[in-house]
Amino acid sequence: MFRTQNTEMAGIPEMFGEGLTHWNSVSRVLAMHWYHVNVQEFHEGRLITLVHLINDEVRLNGLLMNQSQELIVNDVQVVSPPWMNKSLSWKMEKLTSVSVGFDKNDVVVCLVQVEGGEVYSDTHDRNFDVGALTGLRRIY
Repeated sequence: MFRTQNTEMAGIPEMFGEGLTHWNSVSRVLAMHWYHVNVQEFHEGRLITLVHLINDEVRLNGLLMNQSQELIVNDVQVVSPPWMNKSLSWKMEKLTSVSVGFDKNDVVVCLVQVEGGEVYSDTHDRNFDVGALTGLRRIY
């Protein structure tokens, strides 16, 4: 999940709208993937473009399920750590699909496929077998 520090608050709470607080920066403690989602929303009669930083598949699925004429998801990218994308650095890549299922220990495992065809999983299990996942469900 993302965290904020009060010293990074921009202005005062609700200065930019009811229930809203703006931040100059956010941080993450765990080296886990997250989603960068470009959306268009109608706000006070205007169509505006926003970027949502989504922590996990539950929240990504919630945003996707809430699409309507008032909320349009234009683009989803995944930001993945080196251990997940098998490289030396974090990567932000266009997402082509996200699926979730359960491994042999009934632990939720996420599979993300990126433009170019690579598939990453969020498990640290060295003996992970994608074919052994049960209840595999595509959410994007």
